[in-house]
Amino acid sequence: MKFNCKINPSHPLIRYQGRTEYDEQKGMIFAYGTTSVEIKFKGTCAKLTIINQNFYAKNWIGAILDGIQYKIPIENHDNPQEIIISENLDEGEHYLMIFKRMGGAIHYFSILGFDLGEGAEILKLNDLTGKKLEVYGDSVSQGEVAEAIYYEGHIDPENNDSSWDNSYFGYPAILARKLNSPLYNNSQGGIALLNGTGYFNAPDLIGLESTYNKSLYNFSTQTKDWDFSRYTPDIVIFAIGQNDANPDSKAIYNKQYRENWKNKYKSILNDLSNKYQLASFILLTTVLMHEEIWDKTLDEIKDEMHSDRIHRFNFRRVGKATPGHPRITEQQEMAEELYLWLINNNLA
Repeated sequence: MKFNCKINPSHPLIRYQGRTEYDEQKGMIFAYGTTSVEIKFKGTCAKLTIINQNFYAKNWIGAILDGIQYKIPIENHDNPQEIIISENLDEGEHYLMIFKRMGGAIHYFSILGFDLGEGAEILKLNDLTGKKLEVYGDSVSQGEVAEAIYYEGHIDPENNDSSWDNSYFGYPAILARKLNSPLYNNSQGGIALLNGTGYFNAPDLIGLESTYNKSLYNFSTQTKDWDFSRYTPDIVIFAIGQNDANPDSKAIYNKQYRENWKNKYKSILNDLSNKYQLASFILLTTVLMHEEIWDKTLDEIKDEMHSDRIHRFNFRRVGKATPGHPRITEQQEMAEELYLWLINNNLA
């Protein structure tokens, strides 16, 4: 099969979801997990050319071709590499999604282009009709270790090598599919609110206060400010307050520290609220085990904001379901509860 119908990654009929940045040499760069590109086409094969910027461990990307999901290993070097998805497609219409399974602490990757074979035709994708979603969260919101099935309610496997990470099965992505909504998932494994806390970018810990306004946020290699005019969500999910107990689990009980934590949280919310003047904000933590004081602190923030656009939501098993990352079934549980709550409160 000849691959001779090259498609530029900036083609107008291609749809991206998530914060991306275009570079003439590197192509369309994906940093955050869940970031995806979709293409509908008539053609008999599908190949893409990528560059992988590896930071840690072995890397994979995700692909969905005509309803079947694939986990594709990629090489850990900075040179272009070709990924053949299929060479034997029928001549009808096909749907392809390429998505970032893993968080940005592990790798960035960028798409240089597609090749769909001789005589291929790009088609218009079906519209996403639901309200636009945006998420700020941690590894739970990125579906880390979600594929470690049969580990429900248990700590993560000892030999965790990130191969079980899959953002497609995180509750934000499941929720977006249920709502038929666009999704920009700006979550990062290990992140907490404040610099110097959490687990992201150890030993120089970086918090959401330094990443929420970035599209590229690996501070040892490359950062770039996000242009907020490129995407205006209708619903913003703020899922922070689970990694924040590190390195000092008792700091939140200190009145001054707690006020400082709340003030930074509210400062980010106010900034986003000014940028998204019609959006609703949902404050939550997940079913990952954590102390109840974090949820009480979110209650206080909600009350102190004095805004009818700020909402609090609690999962049925918030903070109590599992000491490890939620698995696919537990992620589905969260997505279903949040979906019903949004519908019942006329927010979606």
